[in-house]
Amino acid sequence: MNTEQRAHRGGRLAKRAPPSRPMPDAISRIAAEHAELQQMFTAFENTRSVNNKRFLVERICTTVVVHAQVKEEIFYPAVEAVMPQATPQHDTMKALVAHIQSLDPVAEEVDGPIQVLAEEVKQHVSTLRENMLPRVKESCIDLVELGDRMARRKAELIAQHP
Repeated sequence: MNTEQRAHRGGRLAKRAPPSRPMPDAISRIAAEHAELQQMFTAFENTRSVNNKRFLVERICTTVVVHAQVKEEIFYPAVEAVMPQATPQHDTMKALVAHIQSLDPVAEEVDGPIQVLAEEVKQHVSTLRENMLPRVKESCIDLVELGDRMARRKAELIAQHP
């Protein structure tokens, strides 16, 4: 049926469904959060604005804590069948976040710990990308459903943060 025929059918055009986008799965959500963190670290490194530094320190710390908690509560248990003992330790990153949160976010003393945290995150991302995520991607785990659960939990945790 062409446009003209549709227009005459009931006097109006039939609505077309919007093109469907693939649903973000757990792996693409994790990758997107890793990229977002990297952008925040780069922005922190490049800013001299007191307000921007304060904002970025708070955002980086919240993102790391929430990201780690979602993976520990939902992602790692879900992939346990594919990768036994898959839970990487986030203890170092969490300790760094706690230390950073105890500092004045605009003082020069926060720059070093933020750089160390950036390196820890970078190493963690590399390990996941090389070892775990390819195996999980090839598994029969419903990664879209897993990604949805992770997104819901992330939203809950972010709502709890000040």
